[in-house]
Amino acid sequence: MKKIILIMALLLSFCAVQSQSLLGTTGWLNIPTAEMQEDGTFYLGGSYINRNYIATYGGGEYDALGYYFNLTFLPFLEVSFANTRLLNYTEGNNTVDRNFSVRLRVLRERKFVPAFVIGAHDLYSSISAELETNQYFSSLYLVASKHIPVKRSEIGLTLGYGFDVFRNSQFEGVFGGISFSPSFYRPLLLIAEYDGERLNLGGTVLLFRHLFLNAMVQDLKYFSGGMAYKVYLLNKYKKRKKKRKP
Repeated sequence: MKKIILIMALLLSFCAVQSQSLLGTTGWLNIPTAEMQEDGTFYLGGSYINRNYIATYGGGEYDALGYYFNLTFLPFLEVSFANTRLLNYTEGNNTVDRNFSVRLRVLRERKFVPAFVIGAHDLYSSISAELETNQYFSSLYLVASKHIPVKRSEIGLTLGYGFDVFRNSQFEGVFGGISFSPSFYRPLLLIAEYDGERLNLGGTVLLFRHLFLNAMVQDLKYFSGGMAYKVYLLNKYKKRKKKRKP
């Protein structure tokens, strides 16, 4: 309990609504959401992943380091690529898991309607399915998200369903959660989520418009966290476009 209080205090001391999950896709701590980044947003980042994050990868015996890039190049389409490397693994050379993810927004959020996104992570593996290895972070899911303003603060609600179609599906069944973005610093998110197996607590924050940080206590026991650099690739283009308007 002392560790949980310390981590939450650190998060508050840093005191975006559109945040990145631990593996680099738009989401909260572990679960994806139906939020989409602004068109032209690019993330480059990495995460420390506790060995208990997913039992099938490394047999739950090794912590891991993940690094990724993420690009939203259309208002409704996001792609990302991630490498996850086991730390202190000495039993062979095959210590890196690579995965490609894509997310498609089928419905934009409106006043009384949530946003809907279809997502697929770690779609392909060259290793035979009979071996039951690789694709440790695979998932196919449908998720909805809605934001509710409360005075100058905001509450976010997410509910999704993961389909069991891969050899190791990261999300199976119902997942969801709630977030809170306080009025005094809106780029800060405090999050409680259920990822289909366990309850996670933590938060995310965007500092100086570019530096993104996230931290979580998975299953209320195990710490994982990361950081990324966020770039708006279309800023100069949009500024030029505005100047050209009569």
